[in-house]
Amino acid sequence: MTVVLSSLERVRRSKVIEQAVSNRVQRTGDFIIRKLAQKQKLLSTTSNGQVLNSVAPLVVGINGAQGSGKTTLVRGLVEFLRARNIATVGFSLDDIYLTHREQQELAETHRDNPLLQFRGQAGTHDVELGHRTLTALLRNDSPVDIPAYDKSLNGGYGDRVPLAEWQISTPPIDVVLFEGWSWGFRALDDREFAHFIEQVRKPGGVSVLCKHSQKYSDQNLREINENLVKYEGMLYPLIDAWVYMRVADADVVYRWRKEQEDELAATGRPSLSDKQLEDFVTRFLPAYEMALGKLDKRGFVSSGLLPAPDTLRMHLDLERNVVAWDHKF
Repeated sequence: MTVVLSSLERVRRSKVIEQAVSNRVQRTGDFIIRKLAQKQKLLSTTSNGQVLNSVAPLVVGINGAQGSGKTTLVRGLVEFLRARNIATVGFSLDDIYLTHREQQELAETHRDNPLLQFRGQAGTHDVELGHRTLTALLRNDSPVDIPAYDKSLNGGYGDRVPLAEWQISTPPIDVVLFEGWSWGFRALDDREFAHFIEQVRKPGGVSVLCKHSQKYSDQNLREINENLVKYEGMLYPLIDAWVYMRVADADVVYRWRKEQEDELAATGRPSLSDKQLEDFVTRFLPAYEMALGKLDKRGFVSSGLLPAPDTLRMHLDLERNVVAWDHKF
């Protein structure tokens, strides 16, 4: 009887999650369709009647903590939009990680920075590759190879997939979805960074908002912050609109990743031990601590082409439920 009840509970929970995802996709999809219409209208003519590049797709950045459901959302959005004859392509910040060899070289030249010994942080991506891919998609006049990355290669250190295996996007494309856990994170200026370090090194105990950054040196943290400048200059201005899957506390990332690893273990697939998982997650949390406050206060950098608001923000609770929506920015 216990097994039956457990099975029924799993089915019930699965249906609840499916409905929640469907609602999330519907709300986000409607936002994207509105923004697409705005961009198409804007690019059709200028104030003096000259025709512009009316075929440029809408580029949407999707930011969400690891385990928040970004990949599931993008998969649902691709289906939602294509079902409405809106040609859509989606890929991830993970897809433009440095090659394995390049990451090894980065780790070697930054041996004093634990945050750069493994992929993930700002500085471990091929920003030029991302820029070339997005600008090619924006031209919308020829097929574009979409980068891909396999995290399982090289004993889990990962590597870029060979070019012959990349997905090919064939024009015309209406919407580009680009997601990532740190996608949209902004560099702190000198004053903001100094204030952040002050909180990290606060006499009498580190601030609870910066506790994961305490184990790293000021220079370690400064390098990650400075690396964001390149993303902000080369990539973010290509984004027309943002979807922000906001969490109130970055500590939830460990819980969500633990759930994912437990599911892998339950099905007999390779998974991280609790110690490996803790080591893995704690390398990412300083970036959240540096960036989330500024995102909440000042929003994302974008192309500036579309009228405000250009960001749809969903607030997630500890169970990944959307408890509120807004268009703050």
